[in-house]
Amino acid sequence: MASMSTMKQWMLAASPAQQNQLAEAADTSRQYLYHLSGGFRDASPELAKRIERATERMAKEHTGQLPRVYRTDLNSACRNCEFAQKCLGAVAVASQFAFLPADDTEGGTV
Repeated sequence: MASMSTMKQWMLAASPAQQNQLAEAADTSRQYLYHLSGGFRDASPELAKRIERATERMAKEHTGQLPRVYRTDLNSACRNCEFAQKCLGAVAVASQFAFLPADDTEGGTV
């Protein structure tokens, strides 16, 4: 079984309002975030950067609830970039977030 993407984990942990907040901050739509989280799309490097920065801010605001999503999670060019691998180390390959809702419901609440 393939591991769940960090973006998918983020979407499961976030409330609909938080998902909308991320979409607005990253200048995209909530629907497109679902495409990214399902692996149906690869974000452009610019969108991946905006999502990374927005999720970093939101992770600080919601300590322990929401993971930071790295651009390397969203874009294969970023993931294969030597600079990203040097700066991020193992996180460049696959970041990890331990929290998953107990029942796979949207919003991460049981």
